[in-house]
Amino acid sequence: MKTTSSLFAVLALAGAASAQIVERPRPAGWENLVFGGRFMDRFEKPEVIGNGWTDKCWGGDNVRPRDVRNGIEDGEFSYWGGNITQVGRDYHLFVARWKESEPKGHMFWPQSEIAHAVSTRPNGDFKVVEVLGKGHNPELFRCKDGSWAVYCIDARGLAHLYRAQTLDGPWSCERMALDLDGRKMIEGESNFSFCTRPDGSILAVCRGGGIWLSEDGRKPFVRKSEGRVYPDVAGRFEDPVLWRDEVQYHLIVNDWLGRVAWKLTSPDGFSWTTQPGEAYTPGIAPNDWFKFERMRVFQDEYGRVVQANFAVIDCPKKDDRGSDIHSSKNITLPVNPGRRIETFRKTRRGWEARIRSERGFDSTRDVDVDSLILGPQSFVAFGAGVKPIATAEAGGDLVAIFPAVELDAPVIEILGRETSGRLFFATARTDGTKLGFFKYDQPER
Repeated sequence: MKTTSSLFAVLALAGAASAQIVERPRPAGWENLVFGGRFMDRFEKPEVIGNGWTDKCWGGDNVRPRDVRNGIEDGEFSYWGGNITQVGRDYHLFVARWKESEPKGHMFWPQSEIAHAVSTRPNGDFKVVEVLGKGHNPELFRCKDGSWAVYCIDARGLAHLYRAQTLDGPWSCERMALDLDGRKMIEGESNFSFCTRPDGSILAVCRGGGIWLSEDGRKPFVRKSEGRVYPDVAGRFEDPVLWRDEVQYHLIVNDWLGRVAWKLTSPDGFSWTTQPGEAYTPGIAPNDWFKFERMRVFQDEYGRVVQANFAVIDCPKKDDRGSDIHSSKNITLPVNPGRRIETFRKTRRGWEARIRSERGFDSTRDVDVDSLILGPQSFVAFGAGVKPIATAEAGGDLVAIFPAVELDAPVIEILGRETSGRLFFATARTDGTKLGFFKYDQPER
């Protein structure tokens, strides 16, 4: 790669940035959100992988030095997007890439290829083992029959699926079957994201915010929503990411021009509520990357997010040219997964939440009970809710007892801190039920 003075790089970045940034005003009241009220509060400091921290790498001064072993990067290719799954001891990443030396630089992305990379750890460093073929914005999901599919778009923005029985391939490519069911397409076929429902059907969301459903991931995806489910605010939305845990469905969508992402939740995957606070913005990682896009999640066996992946670039996209100091990569950030509520029920004493102990966490000792508040998610984000009136112990778990107030919401959240000072949060359905998991809906550990 060519080198240039760091002063020139900084001046060029400052001069071009305004063309790709609009400062969005935040909704009234967001300044009153408490710690933990934003999804963004869940990002934690990444560990350094081996001797990966160095300034002998591409990028402006804003991203050097850095951990070059985090995620995937090299001097030959620019990388973009990608999500991770675990099979056995290996972690698999499907990511778009193109030669960094291409004269169009980042704008060569429509001609990118889908690479399959593998690592023995979820956060890096990933090494490419095969190329599936042409495509961009890949996302891997598993079908009801256990086969795998990698969604992507071609240079015209049309959706395709690479399919294989195992992650070792061989891979075949086909057009993604979409059934509008009499509705209009919203913003084309790009930026789909997928998650598995308890019955093995595959829920999806497209760039335009429409909700889709396939019976098994092989049959056509049928449009289910009338319009978009995104928040009714000014924004240039793209890159939604969809997932589900044992309590509810989650969706984060990015306003690429405002460089702020929004968080939504749903009890069923079809009716969505926007939650307060930024989901992510630039500044969440140790380095000052200009853009964070294509967020994807890695989950534990309960569906909790333990890691997020992002496509990042060190400058405005149009300023990344072939064989210069700029490029893009996939990075990983650890995410506080929260804690599990084993049972949530109303008794004569009030609302009882049994907070499950797990490896490395003893709920009877590690919860700062005085810090806890309970209520609908949009309430506790502002510090509003009820405090515990008593506690008990059951089978090594803490039972926190709250007043028997009316809870007019399908999901409640308990927010506070652990005795170590770490953020504590846990959610539960007010009817006491849990969403089950389909047999292929979890990593194959």
